[in-house]
Amino acid sequence: MANGKKKWVAFQGNLTIPAAMAGEEKDQKVQSGEPVQVPAFYADSVVQDGIAAHCDAPKKKPASKKADEPTDAEKAAAAKSAKFELAKDAVVDAQAALDAAEGTDAASDARATLLAAQQALAALQV
Repeated sequence: MANGKKKWVAFQGNLTIPAAMAGEEKDQKVQSGEPVQVPAFYADSVVQDGIAAHCDAPKKKPASKKADEPTDAEKAAAAKSAKFELAKDAVVDAQAALDAAEGTDAASDARATLLAAQQALAALQV
């Protein structure tokens, strides 16, 4: 084919474009309304015959993230979950320290530590 100019058309029905007409090595199956780029002479011919209509090139879709890559929301949820687990562990540890310190001079400090841990956990539960 001497002229390499191509045009975008959308066919009005499902059909197969012969390889010779599409300038390809294989026949091309096309769905109704799907924009397809074909040689200009063929595009003009099928539009004139009422089989297709000229159309604009399809807009490119933004590249999607890989399926295994977590989204920002998933990353934030995982970070919040990790903080929550750490806060729960801190409450358990502080309670154990208070239980061990009961009746000693360290009990007052242990109570303050437990209260702080409980408040931190409560803040994450909101």
